[in-house]
Amino acid sequence: MNTLVAPLADAALSRESLPPFALGSEAGRQCFHCGLPVAAGTRFCIAFDGQMRSLCCAGCEAVAQTIVDAGLDAYYRERTATPGLSPAGPPPAVAALFDLKAVQSQYVAEPDAHTRSADLYIDGITCGACVWLAEAALARLPGVTHAAVNQITHRASVAWDARQTSLTALLAALRSVGLGGQPAAGATATNFAARRKSRRRALIELGVALLSMMQVMMFTLPLYFSATDDVSAEARQLMGWAALVLTLPAVLYSARSFFAGAWRDLRLHHAGMDLPVALAIAATFSASCVALYRGAGAMYFDSLSMFIFLLLAARYLESSARETSLTLIERLTNAAPAAAWALPGFPAERGGRAVAVAELEPGQVIRIAHGEMVATDGLIVEGRSDFDESLLSGESQPVARGHGELLMGGSLNLGAPVFMRVTRIGEQTVAASLRRLTEQALASRPRLGEFADRIARWIAPLTLGLAAAAALVWLAIEPSMSFPVAVAVLAVTCPCALALAVPAAQALATARLAREGLLITRADTLERMAAASDVIFDKTGTLTTGHITIEFVQPLGAMDRARLLTVAAMLEAGSSHPIARAVAGEAARAMTRATGRPIAREPADGGPAKGAAGDAATDCASNLRCVGGAGVEGEIDGISYRLGHRQFVQQLVGHGAPKDETPGASLFIGRQGAWLGALVLADPLKADARETIARLDAHGLAVHLLSGDRQDRVGQVAAALVMEPSHVHAGQTPAQKMEYAARLKQRGARLIAVGDGVNDAPLLAAAQVSIAIGSGADLTRLTADAVLMSPNLRSLPDAHALALKMMRIIRQNFGWAIAYNLIAIPLAVSGRISPAAAAIGMALSSLAVVANSLRLMRRGAID
Repeated sequence: MNTLVAPLADAALSRESLPPFALGSEAGRQCFHCGLPVAAGTRFCIAFDGQMRSLCCAGCEAVAQTIVDAGLDAYYRERTATPGLSPAGPPPAVAALFDLKAVQSQYVAEPDAHTRSADLYIDGITCGACVWLAEAALARLPGVTHAAVNQITHRASVAWDARQTSLTALLAALRSVGLGGQPAAGATATNFAARRKSRRRALIELGVALLSMMQVMMFTLPLYFSATDDVSAEARQLMGWAALVLTLPAVLYSARSFFAGAWRDLRLHHAGMDLPVALAIAATFSASCVALYRGAGAMYFDSLSMFIFLLLAARYLESSARETSLTLIERLTNAAPAAAWALPGFPAERGGRAVAVAELEPGQVIRIAHGEMVATDGLIVEGRSDFDESLLSGESQPVARGHGELLMGGSLNLGAPVFMRVTRIGEQTVAASLRRLTEQALASRPRLGEFADRIARWIAPLTLGLAAAAALVWLAIEPSMSFPVAVAVLAVTCPCALALAVPAAQALATARLAREGLLITRADTLERMAAASDVIFDKTGTLTTGHITIEFVQPLGAMDRARLLTVAAMLEAGSSHPIARAVAGEAARAMTRATGRPIAREPADGGPAKGAAGDAATDCASNLRCVGGAGVEGEIDGISYRLGHRQFVQQLVGHGAPKDETPGASLFIGRQGAWLGALVLADPLKADARETIARLDAHGLAVHLLSGDRQDRVGQVAAALVMEPSHVHAGQTPAQKMEYAARLKQRGARLIAVGDGVNDAPLLAAAQVSIAIGSGADLTRLTADAVLMSPNLRSLPDAHALALKMMRIIRQNFGWAIAYNLIAIPLAVSGRISPAAAAIGMALSSLAVVANSLRLMRRGAID
């Protein structure tokens, strides 16, 4: 029977037996495969477990039938969530590009002549059943020797025989079961594979140590809770030998990293943190073996195995914290697909051809279909759709983008197809710049971390010297105590806790903020942010949306509205300021209305403004000069023009106020001897601006507003945000902003500056902490201590609160590590702590520091 065409209305259904996402009422049915609503009258369905299940479209129908026909129907029984709207991978024409040798060199490793291996990113994974489905779909291909999917990272590691299958076939297999897949970048895949191998080895070492500890405890616990006469000497000896055998895997395998580090330190004539740990393990194990052989003395096999396990657990937790930050780099590196659909003859040509992203050039037009990821940065030239930009901004809500607006590589198209003109490629894209900034942050060292490292470097040699001195003293007082005391001193001293105090907390705090849309670019940014007392905001594009519109154009002379806008656009050509984009956009619309044809280019967020004519040779004024905070000046046909504030334009015009001045005018246009026109601009506040200012004020920070805009407009914004009038200043040039910041610093203020334009760069450089708006100028992003990629401002008070919490946790970590050593070392030297207790105490000390730092990742409000 053809189950694909059986009408749902004719099927005998038992609705009560179906899962919640299977059918439902006729008016609100959900697709059995993806969970999306099924339109009334839709007849797509499939037979499953003897019942007919509704499907929303032919695509889900085909995928569901493929899964059932391939014998993978257990997926539907085991899944705990439906995938919803997820990309179905690159189309076959695009996927075929991955078999080209030039493209494969970026993604595929060749261990031998016939074996190939690669890491794939898989879209659409929502639960463990999806992981099983992906692995099964890959493993059933001929020649696939290995297929493993990580549910957390959504990465698949695949190896195959090139004589029997290909990378294209792997992607097609994933696509056939409704999962999207694309190769991960080569360098990152290699790094990921190395880290994955290291993490797997660490987990195995930790597991071996845990099993060893548990088994040793089985033999030694009875000895703790029984009287001496209850267990014969022979039984004690037998239990001791069993404990020795069970401790060997922990010492010889799990603890090998400590011995390797100690040997490296000895070869380099350097006393690192691994040296006292390795000596303590070796000495404790040796002493226990001697005691077992002699049949007299204390044995510490149980304590030794516990010590190794707890110390490895602390290191694993700390490495996991770092992995959280490194995951962001991987996501940014692999944010865009490897291929795109190019249309060389657009707009006449709509078919196009698949090309590798590496072959794209600025100016080319590409098509982004529904469910596809944007390959690189560019401007929409046709179409409108919703895009998921959460990878770059941390904002989970889709963003509507239309004609003339910027699309960033790594965004996901959730709606209708759009056509985009490429503006940036490769390392020039936003995702690439964010990746570099993240790598810069992880490579740098905070000042507190360097301080902790210096202390930790001194503790190791001091511990060795102290252990030797204690052994010599006890050798003279009580020779039998000499060795146990020396071992206890080596085991109890914990430089690891000091070394972990800062990096664990800093890595976790940075990772949490990155997840929320604030990218920290320097390691000590949060340390400086916690000490801040004042915050200085720019207005346009920072507290306001930056989507400036021209509400009204008033000619003040003989020049008409269209010509005024054309002149303004030619003066603003090449600028990425929001006002420049608004002027160029309005000029483009005026030209379209006047000529009946659209211009070739329009500005967008992040891109420079273009002139109304669209011709690079004629749409830009000559001898352009930008005066920060005042306006721009340039020559058109040999005549000087100015666009900007009244005073700036008046210097060129040469006489008083313009006649018939428009109320509320923000910008004026003039030339020698003539006022030409006025522009009224509008720029709404960001939705969470008032909440942000209120929260910063509640944190005890003094909030200031410095803007180059007019007093009345700045005053309106300040009133809406309930800001202190004495902290609000309009008509500020970049130099005046710097002077204001310098006066605050002279009074002892520690500043956070937030801005988005090139004219904010001097202010950002003058502040102790600089935060650039991600949609602003490249210069501010490259020089800032942090970049706010989210369109919302709530990450700013969150960052300050998290910085304060991070510093509290670091102080707690330092306090605990120092107090522990100050108490434990004298007790060990005086012989009051056994080697067993010392070993456990040191491991628990490191574990406590990491566990305390993990509180920074706890979900919920930060304030």
